[in-house]
Amino acid sequence: MLRNKRADFESVVYVVIFLVVIGMAIFTINHLNVEIFTELETHINDSGYEDTEAMTQAGKFLDSNTSNAWDYGFLAIFFGSLMAIALSAYAIRISPVFYWVYGILSIFVLGLGTILSNIWQELAADPTFATTLTRFPIMNTLLGTYYPLMVTVIIVVMMGILFGKPSGQGEGFI
Repeated sequence: MLRNKRADFESVVYVVIFLVVIGMAIFTINHLNVEIFTELETHINDSGYEDTEAMTQAGKFLDSNTSNAWDYGFLAIFFGSLMAIALSAYAIRISPVFYWVYGILSIFVLGLGTILSNIWQELAADPTFATTLTRFPIMNTLLGTYYPLMVTVIIVVMMGILFGKPSGQGEGFI
């Protein structure tokens, strides 16, 4: 069933959903880690064990989770997904007749991207996540207001590569 499914339309839908799910997972896990270890650090400090190894490690973990490394990690996942779609589209030969079919189906993917962008904006607007949101400016930009634009870029790149190959190239020519 999954054989020869390169550069099909579903892969664009999967990437659009995958990026939002990964973004929300990273965002939520980071928020929970900071909340848990801040509380742990407070309890260790209140119990009189200020200079112990537990206090040092909790502080190191908090410092590593409050950096922008996860934000840049999401950016790498975004570009990696874009490159995977581009390579997948380049590796298959398809009839140009389907260009307009892909164009019409892309409207539904754009609608899906807009819905997922609204879900992200509702999550980011929650006052509970205000401090966490400051650690993720790139993710908030990509998944927030500009996500429909990013979905359009993904669609245009895929369709341009998929249907823009010279006619002499065969399937799997990388």
